[in-house]
Amino acid sequence: MLTPMDIHNKDFKRSFRGYNEDEIDDFLDQVVNDYEKLFRENDRLKEELERAHKDNEQYKQLEKNLKDTLLVAQKTAEEVTSSSRKNAEEMRENTVKECENMRHETEMAVKKQMEDATAKVRSIVAEYDRLVREKNQFLRKVKVTMESELAVINETLGQLPNPEAEEQAAKAKQEEIVKVQEDKAAEKDGKQAEETKE
Repeated sequence: MLTPMDIHNKDFKRSFRGYNEDEIDDFLDQVVNDYEKLFRENDRLKEELERAHKDNEQYKQLEKNLKDTLLVAQKTAEEVTSSSRKNAEEMRENTVKECENMRHETEMAVKKQMEDATAKVRSIVAEYDRLVREKNQFLRKVKVTMESELAVINETLGQLPNPEAEEQAAKAKQEEIVKVQEDKAAEKDGKQAEETKE
């Protein structure tokens, strides 16, 4: 059976009056793609068929086991005495009914478990959605609070005195005091000098 690579790697002899090579390549690419899809689909179908065969074998084995069980029950019923045949038949019927009841109860239990699991999944999804909504709402509140606090901080910072400006003003005032003291000292020295000359 041809594979997609067989088609892709196929070489054709060239002739003087042959077909357009690009058109052939494009067509072959399309054929390769389509054939590859069919090839994969065929493999998938083969796998599904193989699984179906395996499932069928399991069902056959189950049917055989059930038949064997019924044969054993019939053989046991035949071995009992005639006086107990009626009781044996009743027991067999009761057993069948019990098996049917057990099967029904099992199916109902499985169905309920599936329904409970589905309900639990839905509840978990709903709780997750609720938590996501609460988280988003909390983040929005935090954002608004932080923006408000930041605005208050910026406003407070704007109202605080400037330490550098205060330091410069104090330094200038100190320099002015020193200068005044120096001027007074110089003036005093000048007067003393004049008094000495006199």
